[in-house]
Amino acid sequence: MKVRRFVANDMQEAMMKVKTFLGKDAVILHTRKFREGGIFGLFGKDLVEVTAAVEDDRFSTKPQEPPPSSEVSSSSENLKQSSASSDINIRKELNEVKNLLNHMVNRLEETSGVQENRYPKSFQKVFRVLRANEVEERLAHKLIQDSLEQLQPSAWQDEEVVAQTVENLIAKRLLRPKPIKFRKSGEKKRIALVGPTGVGKTTTIAKLAAIFAILEKRSVALATVDTYRVAAVEQLKTYAEIIDVPLEVAYTPKELRVALEKHDDKELILIDTAGRSPLNEQQMRELKAFLESPQDVIEVFLVLGATTKQSDLWETIARFSQVPVNNLVFTKLDETRSYGVILNVVNRLRKSLAYVTTGQSVPDDIEVPDPQKIARLILQGRG
Repeated sequence: MKVRRFVANDMQEAMMKVKTFLGKDAVILHTRKFREGGIFGLFGKDLVEVTAAVEDDRFSTKPQEPPPSSEVSSSSENLKQSSASSDINIRKELNEVKNLLNHMVNRLEETSGVQENRYPKSFQKVFRVLRANEVEERLAHKLIQDSLEQLQPSAWQDEEVVAQTVENLIAKRLLRPKPIKFRKSGEKKRIALVGPTGVGKTTTIAKLAAIFAILEKRSVALATVDTYRVAAVEQLKTYAEIIDVPLEVAYTPKELRVALEKHDDKELILIDTAGRSPLNEQQMRELKAFLESPQDVIEVFLVLGATTKQSDLWETIARFSQVPVNNLVFTKLDETRSYGVILNVVNRLRKSLAYVTTGQSVPDDIEVPDPQKIARLILQGRG
């Protein structure tokens, strides 16, 4: 088997080369696009690489001359030798293909490290910090490449300048926060907090109620549809009594609508929901039914834990996509040192953060996020 690598300006040119040199029976083993030349991967030329293979003459199907009669007597022995030789050749070729595939796998695994090593040392250091803080690899590369293009080469070795440039790019990707705001007199807000079990929705509701009822002197009411856990209702009832705001418990979507109508005079109604398992389709349908109010526009804040591993966050987000999420709340920032997951989620969903929480204290441990501060945490958390 002949294996050959072809490099061309585009895929059409590469395929022409394959047909010219290996024929129409060639098999494509691997293709990739890469950039050649330039400075640190910038301003280079885009090329295409194709690895192809074809059977060589040893597998030719052309008819051969029959052996002389004198050789007929030894045909059986020749057949055995030919069979053994063929087996050896086949095993050899299979090993060649196996080695080629292993080589390609290794090249793919090494791609990230190779690309990282092509950056100037100051950028390599920032890249490693981003990855240590669980920023997705593709996003980390994008941040480094954008900062390379933004800075003059004379500044590439200045670690402080490089770090500040990447920090600013992260802050920009975190978007402008969108907390609860009353922009005009008489404006009313109905906010529901949704999310998986254990992320702190009820405590976050209490913090927001205290801020708006006590500190901002707004008229506030609470409602809960979290009737799965008796303790959850009792917990919110205790908070409501301390803050001195009314609480309504709704067991059905109709009862929630009645509660919203009852407190239609309130400027802010905060709705607590049950900690739904994102894997339970029935629970997700029930949640969606609660939030479909014909009278009021209910804004939905998806509450996520900063300590949750990235794969579980994506699973949660995918399931809660059945609900029209407006903004995000990240809790438990005080329980982790890796803040990259916040950037990953905001960057992919293009949804703004409304609040972040940093503890259990009501109403203290909640704040409107500062994108620059979070960006700094991402770069310093493991630095």
